[in-house]
Amino acid sequence: MYQTVLVGKKNRTGIVTLNRPRVMNSVDFTLIREISEAVGELEDDKQVRVVILTGAGRAFSTGHDMAASDEEIGKLINFSEGRLAACEKPLIAAIHGHTLGYGLQIALVCDIIIAAENTIMGFTGPLVGAIDPGSILLLPGMVGRNKASELLFTCEHFDADEAYRIGMVNRVVPREQLMPVALEMAERIARMSPQSIKYTKHALKWGLINTPHYDYIRATLRHLFLSDDYHEAVKAFKEKREPVFEDE
Repeated sequence: MYQTVLVGKKNRTGIVTLNRPRVMNSVDFTLIREISEAVGELEDDKQVRVVILTGAGRAFSTGHDMAASDEEIGKLINFSEGRLAACEKPLIAAIHGHTLGYGLQIALVCDIIIAAENTIMGFTGPLVGAIDPGSILLLPGMVGRNKASELLFTCEHFDADEAYRIGMVNRVVPREQLMPVALEMAERIARMSPQSIKYTKHALKWGLINTPHYDYIRATLRHLFLSDDYHEAVKAFKEKREPVFEDE
Protein backbone atom coordinates (compact mmCIF):
# COMPACT_ATOMS: atom_id res chain seq x y z
CA MET A 1 0.00 0.00 0.00
CA TYR A 2 2.76 2.42 0.92
CA GLN A 3 5.99 2.99 -1.03
CA THR A 4 8.07 4.92 1.49
CA VAL A 5 6.78 4.03 4.98
CA LEU A 6 6.16 0.88 6.98
CA VAL A 7 3.11 0.72 9.26
CA GLY A 8 2.71 -1.65 12.16
CA LYS A 9 1.09 -2.03 15.57
CA LYS A 10 2.21 -3.40 18.91
CA ASN A 11 -0.50 -3.67 21.54
CA ARG A 12 -2.11 -0.20 21.62
CA THR A 13 0.72 1.56 19.82
CA GLY A 14 0.91 2.31 16.10
CA ILE A 15 4.37 2.53 14.51
CA VAL A 16 5.19 4.49 11.35
CA THR A 17 8.71 3.88 10.02
CA LEU A 18 10.21 6.20 7.40
CA ASN A 19 11.54 3.74 4.84
CA ARG A 20 13.87 5.35 2.31
CA PRO A 21 17.11 4.07 3.88
CA ARG A 22 19.17 4.32 0.68
CA VAL A 23 18.78 8.12 0.82
CA MET A 24 18.79 8.26 4.64
CA ASN A 25 15.02 8.89 4.64
CA SER A 26 15.30 12.26 2.93
CA VAL A 27 11.83 13.76 2.54
CA ASP A 28 10.15 14.07 -0.82
CA PHE A 29 6.45 14.71 -1.38
CA THR A 30 5.61 11.01 -1.51
CA LEU A 31 7.21 10.39 1.88
CA ILE A 32 5.54 13.27 3.72
CA ARG A 33 2.18 12.40 2.12
CA GLU A 34 2.51 8.76 3.14
CA ILE A 35 3.62 9.66 6.68
CA SER A 36 0.50 11.77 6.99
CA GLU A 37 -1.76 9.11 5.50
CA ALA A 38 -0.29 6.42 7.77
CA VAL A 39 -0.72 8.59 10.86
CA GLY A 40 -4.30 9.28 9.76
CA GLU A 41 -4.92 5.55 9.34
CA LEU A 42 -3.66 4.86 12.87
CA GLU A 43 -5.57 7.80 14.29
CA ASP A 44 -8.78 6.28 12.90
CA ASP A 45 -7.94 2.90 14.46
CA LYS A 46 -9.82 2.77 17.77
CA GLN A 47 -7.41 0.17 19.14
CA VAL A 48 -4.44 2.54 18.75
CA ARG A 49 -3.86 5.02 21.58
CA VAL A 50 -0.36 6.33 20.71
CA VAL A 51 1.69 6.62 17.49
CA ILE A 52 5.49 6.33 17.23
CA LEU A 53 7.45 7.76 14.27
CA THR A 54 10.89 6.32 13.62
CA GLY A 55 13.29 5.75 10.72
CA ALA A 56 14.75 2.70 8.98
CA GLY A 57 18.47 2.35 8.41
CA ARG A 58 21.21 4.70 9.60
CA ALA A 59 19.14 7.86 10.11
CA PHE A 60 15.76 9.19 11.11
CA SER A 61 15.84 11.67 8.21
CA THR A 62 18.44 13.95 6.64
CA GLY A 63 15.85 16.56 5.61
CA HIS A 64 14.08 17.43 2.40
CA ASP A 65 15.35 15.76 -0.75
CA MET A 66 17.54 18.28 -2.57
CA ALA A 67 17.13 16.22 -5.74
CA ALA A 68 13.37 16.87 -5.76
CA SER A 69 11.88 18.81 -8.66
CA ASP A 70 10.44 22.31 -8.30
CA GLU A 71 6.97 20.78 -8.66
CA GLU A 72 7.66 18.39 -5.76
CA ILE A 73 9.00 21.24 -3.62
CA GLY A 74 5.82 23.23 -4.30
CA LYS A 75 3.68 20.28 -3.22
CA LEU A 76 5.80 19.85 -0.10
CA ILE A 77 5.25 23.48 0.91
CA ASN A 78 1.50 23.22 0.40
CA PHE A 79 1.21 19.92 2.22
CA SER A 80 3.73 20.68 4.97
CA GLU A 81 3.45 18.73 8.23
CA GLY A 82 -0.05 20.02 9.03
CA ARG A 83 -1.62 16.54 9.20
CA LEU A 84 0.85 15.53 11.89
CA ALA A 85 0.18 18.70 13.86
CA ALA A 86 -3.57 18.01 13.68
CA CYS A 87 -3.26 14.44 15.00
CA GLU A 88 -5.26 14.12 18.23
CA LYS A 89 -3.40 11.06 19.49
CA PRO A 90 -0.01 11.45 21.17
CA LEU A 91 2.93 11.27 18.78
CA ILE A 92 6.33 10.02 19.93
CA ALA A 93 9.39 10.56 17.72
CA ALA A 94 12.05 7.87 18.20
CA ILE A 95 15.05 9.35 16.41
CA HIS A 96 18.58 8.17 15.68
CA GLY A 97 21.51 8.98 13.44
CA HIS A 98 21.25 12.13 11.33
CA THR A 99 18.04 14.02 12.05
CA LEU A 100 18.33 17.23 10.09
CA GLY A 101 16.26 20.04 8.59
CA TYR A 102 12.82 18.87 7.57
CA GLY A 103 13.45 15.56 9.33
CA LEU A 104 14.04 17.40 12.60
CA GLN A 105 10.89 19.45 11.97
CA ILE A 106 8.87 16.24 11.75
CA ALA A 107 10.28 15.19 15.12
CA LEU A 108 9.51 18.60 16.66
CA VAL A 109 5.86 18.33 15.61
CA CYS A 110 5.62 15.22 17.80
CA ASP A 111 4.65 15.55 21.45
CA ILE A 112 7.59 13.59 22.87
CA ILE A 113 11.07 12.99 21.41
CA ILE A 114 13.29 10.09 22.46
CA ALA A 115 16.77 10.20 20.94
CA ALA A 116 19.39 7.50 20.58
CA GLU A 117 22.87 8.41 21.79
CA ASN A 118 24.16 8.48 18.20
CA THR A 119 21.67 11.15 17.08
CA ILE A 120 23.09 14.21 15.31
CA MET A 121 20.67 17.09 14.86
CA GLY A 122 20.71 20.39 13.03
CA PHE A 123 18.64 22.85 11.05
CA THR A 124 19.39 23.51 7.41
CA GLY A 125 17.23 26.40 6.17
CA PRO A 126 19.86 29.14 5.66
CA LEU A 127 22.35 26.56 4.39
CA VAL A 128 20.12 25.97 1.36
CA GLY A 129 18.64 29.44 0.92
CA ALA A 130 15.40 28.55 2.72
CA ILE A 131 13.96 28.53 6.25
CA ASP A 132 12.86 25.82 8.68
CA PRO A 133 9.15 26.73 8.93
CA GLY A 134 7.83 24.32 11.53
CA SER A 135 10.90 24.80 13.68
CA ILE A 136 10.46 28.58 13.71
CA LEU A 137 7.01 28.03 15.22
CA LEU A 138 7.89 25.28 17.70
CA LEU A 139 11.51 25.68 18.75
CA PRO A 140 11.31 28.93 20.79
CA GLY A 141 8.74 27.34 23.09
CA MET A 142 11.14 24.47 23.75
CA VAL A 143 14.52 26.17 24.14
CA GLY A 144 13.78 29.92 24.34
CA ARG A 145 14.03 32.55 21.60
CA ASN A 146 17.76 33.25 21.93
CA LYS A 147 18.82 29.61 21.74
CA ALA A 148 16.36 29.02 18.90
CA SER A 149 17.90 31.95 17.03
CA GLU A 150 21.41 30.51 17.48
CA LEU A 151 20.42 27.07 16.21
CA LEU A 152 18.36 28.35 13.27
CA PHE A 153 20.88 31.03 12.20
CA THR A 154 24.10 28.98 12.43
CA CYS A 155 22.77 25.55 11.33
CA GLU A 156 25.43 23.97 13.56
CA HIS A 157 25.04 20.29 14.31
CA PHE A 158 24.56 19.18 17.92
CA ASP A 159 24.30 15.82 19.61
CA ALA A 160 21.59 14.15 21.66
CA ASP A 161 23.11 15.14 25.00
CA GLU A 162 23.06 18.82 24.01
CA ALA A 163 19.48 18.48 22.77
CA TYR A 164 18.51 17.00 26.14
CA ARG A 165 20.36 19.76 28.02
CA ILE A 166 18.46 22.52 26.24
CA GLY A 167 15.09 20.78 26.51
CA MET A 168 14.58 19.63 22.92
CA VAL A 169 14.35 15.92 23.66
CA ASN A 170 12.80 14.04 26.56
CA ARG A 171 15.27 11.18 26.88
CA VAL A 172 18.59 9.98 25.49
CA VAL A 173 19.08 6.21 25.37
CA PRO A 174 21.46 3.67 23.82
CA ARG A 175 20.62 2.95 20.19
CA GLU A 176 19.47 -0.61 20.95
CA GLN A 177 17.08 0.69 23.61
CA LEU A 178 15.42 3.32 21.40
CA MET A 179 12.29 1.40 20.38
CA PRO A 180 11.88 -0.49 23.69
CA VAL A 181 11.93 2.81 25.60
CA ALA A 182 9.58 4.47 23.09
CA LEU A 183 7.16 1.53 23.31
CA GLU A 184 7.30 1.58 27.11
CA MET A 185 6.49 5.30 27.11
CA ALA A 186 3.66 4.72 24.63
CA GLU A 187 2.16 1.93 26.72
CA ARG A 188 2.27 4.10 29.85
CA ILE A 189 0.35 6.81 27.99
CA ALA A 190 -2.06 4.24 26.54
CA ARG A 191 -3.15 3.31 30.05
CA MET A 192 -4.49 6.82 30.63
CA SER A 193 -7.93 8.16 29.73
CA PRO A 194 -7.97 8.80 25.94
CA GLN A 195 -10.33 11.76 26.41
CA SER A 196 -8.07 13.31 29.05
CA ILE A 197 -5.01 12.86 26.84
CA LYS A 198 -6.84 14.33 23.84
CA TYR A 199 -7.88 17.50 25.65
CA THR A 200 -4.54 17.88 27.41
CA LYS A 201 -2.90 17.78 23.98
CA HIS A 202 -5.38 20.37 22.66
CA ALA A 203 -4.58 22.68 25.59
CA LEU A 204 -0.82 22.29 25.18
CA LYS A 205 -1.05 23.13 21.45
CA TRP A 206 -3.35 26.11 21.95
CA GLY A 207 -0.58 28.62 22.50
CA LEU A 208 1.46 27.34 19.54
CA ILE A 209 -1.21 28.01 16.91
CA ASN A 210 -0.91 31.45 15.35
CA THR A 211 -2.50 31.40 11.90
CA PRO A 212 -1.19 34.78 10.59
CA HIS A 213 2.33 33.84 11.72
CA TYR A 214 2.11 30.43 10.03
CA ASP A 215 0.69 31.98 6.83
CA TYR A 216 3.61 34.44 6.75
CA ILE A 217 6.12 31.61 7.15
CA ARG A 218 4.54 29.60 4.32
CA ALA A 219 4.53 32.65 2.02
CA THR A 220 8.18 33.31 2.86
CA LEU A 221 9.10 29.72 2.10
CA ARG A 222 7.40 29.89 -1.31
CA HIS A 223 9.38 33.06 -2.08
CA LEU A 224 12.69 31.52 -1.00
CA PHE A 225 12.20 28.33 -3.01
CA LEU A 226 11.96 30.52 -6.12
CA SER A 227 15.05 32.53 -5.19
CA ASP A 228 18.51 32.48 -6.79
CA ASP A 229 19.98 31.44 -3.44
CA TYR A 230 17.90 28.28 -3.28
CA HIS A 231 18.70 27.30 -6.87
CA GLU A 232 22.40 27.95 -6.18
CA ALA A 233 22.16 25.67 -3.12
CA VAL A 234 20.59 22.87 -5.21
CA LYS A 235 23.26 23.28 -7.90
CA ALA A 236 26.02 23.24 -5.27
CA PHE A 237 24.54 20.12 -3.66
CA LYS A 238 24.57 18.28 -6.98
CA GLU A 239 28.13 19.48 -7.70
CA LYS A 240 29.27 18.60 -4.15
CA ARG A 241 30.60 22.08 -3.35
CA GLU A 242 29.84 24.98 -1.02
CA PRO A 243 27.08 27.29 -2.32
CA VAL A 244 27.94 30.91 -3.08
CA PHE A 245 25.06 33.12 -1.99
CA GLU A 246 24.43 36.63 -3.30
CA ASP A 247 24.13 39.69 -1.10
CA GLU A 248 20.56 40.55 -0.18
